[in-house]
This record gives sequence, structure tokens and C-alpha cells, in this order.
Amino acid sequence: MKEPIIMTIIFDNKNHISPKVSIILLDWSCRESLHSLDYLNNQTISRNQYEIIWIEYYSRRPSEIENKLKECKMHGNHPVIDRWIVMEMPENVYYHKHLMFNIGIIATKGEIICFCDSDAIFSPTFVESIIRSFEEDRNIVLHIDEVRNIDRKFYPFNYPSIKKVLSGGCINWKDGKTTGLLDKDDPLHTLNYGACMCALREDLINIGGADEHIDYLGHICGPYDMTFRLVNAGKKEIWHQNEFIYHVWHHGTDGKDNYLGPHDGKNMSTTALNIIKTGRIMPLVENAAIKALRLNRSYVIANEELIISAVNQRDVNEWTVERLKDRKKKEEYAVSKYIKNYRMAATYVYMLWKQVFTKINKALSSPNPLNYTISKFYKMPDIIKNMFLYNSNIYEKCSKALQDIVSRGITEIAICGAGDEANVLYKMINGRLKIKAVFDLTSGKRLFNHNVLPIDEIKNYSGIVVVTNLNSANEILGMLKEMGVPGASIIVI
Repeated sequence: MKEPIIMTIIFDNKNHISPKVSIILLDWSCRESLHSLDYLNNQTISRNQYEIIWIEYYSRRPSEIENKLKECKMHGNHPVIDRWIVMEMPENVYYHKHLMFNIGIIATKGEIICFCDSDAIFSPTFVESIIRSFEEDRNIVLHIDEVRNIDRKFYPFNYPSIKKVLSGGCINWKDGKTTGLLDKDDPLHTLNYGACMCALREDLINIGGADEHIDYLGHICGPYDMTFRLVNAGKKEIWHQNEFIYHVWHHGTDGKDNYLGPHDGKNMSTTALNIIKTGRIMPLVENAAIKALRLNRSYVIANEELIISAVNQRDVNEWTVERLKDRKKKEEYAVSKYIKNYRMAATYVYMLWKQVFTKINKALSSPNPLNYTISKFYKMPDIIKNMFLYNSNIYEKCSKALQDIVSRGITEIAICGAGDEANVLYKMINGRLKIKAVFDLTSGKRLFNHNVLPIDEIKNYSGIVVVTNLNSANEILGMLKEMGVPGASIIVI
């Protein structure tokens, strides 16, 4: 790629000086309907108190936005958007939402930044609820959950009322709440962390903005990378209990031909989840323009040069479809070396079966099992593909952990966790290391010819502990810390 990226600011409402809230909406030439702009321009709060920024990754310039801007000017109304940025990225470069987040952070003027689904329905109190939440407590990162409706009667989009959206076809709505807010067992996966997140602009700049690591390229992750790092920096994660956004069915709801970075099988980025385990605050890859803002607050917020400098040509060259295919081939080859072993292959198949069984149980326990099953049926190829990617990611993590252990000259370990990850690691070890003990949150079973011991007995063990339970890693790490296990003695796959 020889030509530099030339970003274009199509529209800039320079009259909007000091909004309270900045709403950032993203598009990568995928939005079929721009109805979100209508709902966001019909709020209980004065339009002067918030701004709307529309960021397009490629070169698309919807005539609908142009027509809305002309209509607003003709009637003397506030523009439907306050800033329209077209990034002009080449078509063969995969989209990176985190880069768009950072451009939004740089371009905003508001005290509070809101990243939200750009094809959602918003209630008239949406912006007011955000402002009130930060008036009550500024030391927060705020999320607003999304209600998902799969009834096709709203397609093509026909501007249904929120009451109609809730009247039938919702797969995560029960007793006036989203099932995520009601979930006490696994809210991390039932809450929609990617739908709507709000934080103070100053706080976002202090943590280095959104992480532009290649693991976050494409479909996996979203603003929750920043949520987890903000929490590590001392902010409180809050989920609004009465305000929601709403999403109705359309073609390509979950994307098409998505590039998926490392995830936990439930589309949560494992790179982001690791933030919770490690306590990390700063990004792995900080945007140069965000860093400039962080180190020099005298920069003008709307500085066009600073916005353009947010794109690193070297990084963009690594995000091409061709480079990503090469990267995937290398990862698949590394995993295939292990799966060729029949014992490893059997474990792989067993993991797949358990995941399918879990999906079936989830469908049966949903508020509307039939609708849920129908909505997932046509996505089955992608679901199976994601399972394979997830399992391959486990194999890769175990492989890297094993290489780390061997390179450090360690000859014996204890394993903390008795699930699939432990099975994979054990079979990779294949006698190269001695396993002294196996601990888990639940004891009483056997694994690798060891009785699985309760985790509190780990205090009697003084060697290296390898944490293999990914889903409970945060809880386990907290318990190990309380028991005084040195951080240098803990390895997390």
C-alpha cells in the first residue's frame, strides 16, 4: 500500500461550542438504515447539550445524511450530525472499530463520550439519563444494555414505537429488564458490553484511549476494552437499570464474513478479558494522536491535523485481507501440529460436543425458545466456525504457556482448574513436566490420576501454579492473592 490515507471531514458544525455529551456512531459501509439519527435528534434534552459524530471507515457517503443536513439548514434547525468524518480507508483493509473510537475521542468536544450501536432505537430520555448518571457520580464508566428483537416485521425499518418492539420477538427481555441485568451467574456474557458505553473524555484519554492491538481488529471487542481498563484505574462499572437501547432484525445483524480475533467462544475478546486478570490500565498499542493528547492537553480538541495523524500507515498495512489470511494460516498450522495427535484430536471433538450441548440448553432456557432457535439456525455455520476458532485459541494459549514454562527451566507445576483447558495442557505436556497436584473451585473428582483438591489447599504448595480455568480466572486469581501466593509463581494460560 503506497498511497497515504487521506481522511476527509465532510461536515463540521463549528457553531457547536461546548456540548455536555458527545455521541460517536460508527459505520464501515454496512449501515442500511440511518434511523438512529432521527431518534437521537428527538431527545428531552436540548440539542445544544449534545453532539453527534458520524465516522465512516471506508469512502461511503450516504445521500440520506446529505439530505438530512440540507433539510436542517433549510428549516434553520440544528444539524442532524455535528461532525461527519470519512476515513477513506482502502477496501482491502479490514475495519478496526478501536481506531474509529480513537478518532472519535480526538474529534469530540463533549465532557462525556458515548460509544453506541449506530443502528439502534433510542428512547427520548437516552441523553438525559447519561447526563444524570454522571451528575450523580463522576467516578463511573456507564453501560446501557440493548434489547434485541428478532421479529422480521420491522424490516425494512418502519420506525416502530418502543412499545411495539417490546410486544413480541425479544430474545433478552423479561419482567421489564434485559436478561443480562437479571443474570446472576454469567452477566459478563449475557449483558451486551458492546452496545453502549459512556465515560468522561478526560478519563478515556488518561488510559490511552482504545487499544489498537491487532487482536481487536474486526468483529470481536468494542468499548469494553476501555471499560475494563477504566475499572483498573479506579472507575466503577455501572449498568443503567431503567434506560435501554433497542435493536430490531435486519440482514447481516451479526456481520458477514467477519474477521474474528481471539475470543472465549462467546464472542468476548480474550485479550480484553485478560485485562481483568492482570490489572492493566494502558493499551497494548496506544494511538499516537491519543498519546499526544494525553501528554499535552493544550492541543485543540477539533484539530484536523491531529485527527488525520491518528492513522498509522504501518499498522494499516498489517490489517489488509491478504495479511490476515497469512496470519490465520500460521495460527492454524501451529494448532494442527497438536491436533494430528489422536489424543489431542479426541479432546478437540469432545470440547466441540460440550459446546453444542451448551448452546442447546441455552436455547431451551431462553424466554422464547422457538424464536431463539429460529434466529440462530441460519447462523449455524458461523456458530460452528466460532467454536472451532475458540478451541484453536485454547490450544494456542496452552502451547504458548508450555513454551514459557519450559523456557524458564521449570520441571514441575500444579494446575489450578480441571476443565477443557487443563485437559489440553496435560496432553501437550505428555510427560515433559511433572504435575504435582490439581486444584479447582470444586473438588472431589479425579483428573490426570490426581484427586482434584479444593483450591484453599493450594496454600500448602510452594511451586509454580498454572491457572487453566479461563471462565473463572479472575475469581481464582483473587483467591490466590488472598492466600498469599506470589504473583511470580502464577502463570495464566
